[in-house]
Amino acid sequence: MRRLTLSTSFFTLSAFLGVFLPTISALRFGEQCDASPIYTSTWQYDDSCENIYLFCDPATNTCNYRGCTNADYLQGWDTRVHEFPPRCTGDTFCPDDNSGCKPRIATGGTCELQRDDECAGLNPICLNSTCHVKAAPLSGTCGSDTTMYVSYDRDNYAVQQIIIRDNCTSGTYCVNDKCIESKANGAECEQDRECISEYCNTEGTCVNGPDVFHVIQPWLWGVLGAAVVIFVLIVLVILWFLHRYQSKKEHAKMAKFFGDNEEFAKYAMLENDDMPLVDQRSSTAMDSRASVVYLTTPDYHESSALSTHNRKSVFRNSTASPLRDSTLSLPRESGSFAPSRSQTPDRSRTPDLH
Repeated sequence: MRRLTLSTSFFTLSAFLGVFLPTISALRFGEQCDASPIYTSTWQYDDSCENIYLFCDPATNTCNYRGCTNADYLQGWDTRVHEFPPRCTGDTFCPDDNSGCKPRIATGGTCELQRDDECAGLNPICLNSTCHVKAAPLSGTCGSDTTMYVSYDRDNYAVQQIIIRDNCTSGTYCVNDKCIESKANGAECEQDRECISEYCNTEGTCVNGPDVFHVIQPWLWGVLGAAVVIFVLIVLVILWFLHRYQSKKEHAKMAKFFGDNEEFAKYAMLENDDMPLVDQRSSTAMDSRASVVYLTTPDYHESSALSTHNRKSVFRNSTASPLRDSTLSLPRESGSFAPSRSQTPDRSRTPDLH
């Protein structure tokens, strides 16, 4: 139990020192420092300030704030502590110590390790800390430098790489200070620079890199265009059939609607023809009865002057004539009715003058 407590305390102390020791050893702004650059096996620059916000200024050998950067993001940088440094643009570059933007170096000048961006001119390259132009022709004299890198994979295992660079033109590489032709795809290789595709895979064979643009054959473009046209035609045909189907349904609805309207109109006309006929017959009968009653009213003055025989004949004539007139004015349907009793004079209601 005691051993477990001691081991736990030792682990806690080790973790505390591992986290806070770099912060304690880091220098602050204005403190003395050693301006000699520190490069690790990964060739990443560092100095004695050991502070993300500071660099060791060789002019004063004191820690000063960074004046530029080569990246858009710096891990651990807090803008609340200090503003983010700017990036260099135009004909300037930011050195490894991030001291500030400086003008580019002419050909033959001194540059930092593999910092081609520090050299001026067209197609520059930094070889052996000297600015050159990458323009040595085939079979021409060339120069190269060899750098050994150590990188780490995702499992944190160290991977050693040897990088050889030269100033030969594209399609050639430097061997024994002489530019020779690069190898075609499928040939054996050791470095990317040996391949015309500039990519040597892990099996030691020249192949096209993953970021190389693949040329599409013309017949593939033709197949693609034909497929697009056929697809558009199929869509149009499907839409045409759908339109025809929908149109037939709409026409059927319209035909049914207007057919029902016609049947309803015929039925309504038949009902209208029957109803006026009944009303007209009843009104005709009433008119006939009224006219008969009016016409049978006796004329006392005339009847008193006539004899009984003459009175009867005159009465019949006067009664028949208005009946003819009233019959002519009646509708055609009234002929189907039987004569009413009121058309015959009621003798019982006629006063006897004798």
